[in-house]
Amino acid sequence: MFTRRLLRLDGSTTELLEERLGRRLRLFVTAQSTAAAPPSASGRVPGGSRRLHEPHADEPYLIRRSELIGPRGMVVSRNLVTGRLPGDPRLAGAVTGRTVPLGVSAAVRCAAPRRVPLEIALCPWPGSAPAVSAVRRVYLLSLADEAPLYVEERFNPAVVPSVRTARTPRPPR
Repeated sequence: MFTRRLLRLDGSTTELLEERLGRRLRLFVTAQSTAAAPPSASGRVPGGSRRLHEPHADEPYLIRRSELIGPRGMVVSRNLVTGRLPGDPRLAGAVTGRTVPLGVSAAVRCAAPRRVPLEIALCPWPGSAPAVSAVRRVYLLSLADEAPLYVEERFNPAVVPSVRTARTPRPPR
């Protein structure tokens, strides 16, 4: 039930995960760079065919990898955000901030962030042996009138179960 609710969510993933765990999550940015739009951006969503804003070589392009960290240092989600860096400095700060998760920060700085779902799938959860399936959610995030950002979230199966069971235990607190 929780997994279905999370995947249908049009609001902050972080807030729903915090509600489930009963704790605040910390943001850990594992890698972040801004450079001229790479040739691979070419206006397409990674792994898909939908068109994005056509990037120009002189526009800053963001590639950001982050994790949400929960109780006892558990990685709750691994996230990728790519796309043209917003021109509005407040929104650019929300997208590149290193202390507040993107969805929470964007909601504060943007009247109505919009998410357009692209894909829901299963993928391996890194470091699990044997391989455990994790839920992966992909969407476009639009902030005000800026070009949409591509967002990919992978959820720890201990928090967001990837299979339906008769009774899925709650994650550790």
